[in-house]
Amino acid sequence: MSDMHNDTPSPHPAATALQVKGYEELPLSALQHYPMLARCHAAWLQARLGDRLPAVVAVEALPAEVLPYTMLLDYLPAQRDVRVRLAGNYVGERTSEDEGGRRLGNFFNAHDADIVFTSMELVATTRQASLARRSYVSLEGNQLSYVRLILPLSADGSTVTGFFKTIEPATLVKQPVA
Repeated sequence: MSDMHNDTPSPHPAATALQVKGYEELPLSALQHYPMLARCHAAWLQARLGDRLPAVVAVEALPAEVLPYTMLLDYLPAQRDVRVRLAGNYVGERTSEDEGGRRLGNFFNAHDADIVFTSMELVATTRQASLARRSYVSLEGNQLSYVRLILPLSADGSTVTGFFKTIEPATLVKQPVA
């Protein structure tokens, strides 16, 4: 028998779509276990003006350790994609730029690109940070796992137009697939 007066909110459709192998959304309270990501989140919160989302996060406010893994992404919802505007050295070494900038397909197979886009779509819809544990096989054939943070950015303070994405360096594990 169902309770018609259940106060538990229904999950966002994108959150339901993210219940897949290799992806685990973590509560933001878990940031206490990821000091570099916690500092990035704090810098993002500092850049906000009330409910207005920041357009950028000051590089000076970020821990230097995350910079090689950091990406600034333009949100392309009509194309179900993002374009890499800026990528740290670790990210940049893993892909080549094609015409129109690097996209999700330069980093992930179609299935994993859909998982990544769905997580960004959820961030854009909720206008909230996302902390998640990811595990997947890279296009180069390596098993990668890490904990990542995605923060929404906005050119006008309201509509999400991009993302700040980085990982906790200590969580990065890369090994060849047997």
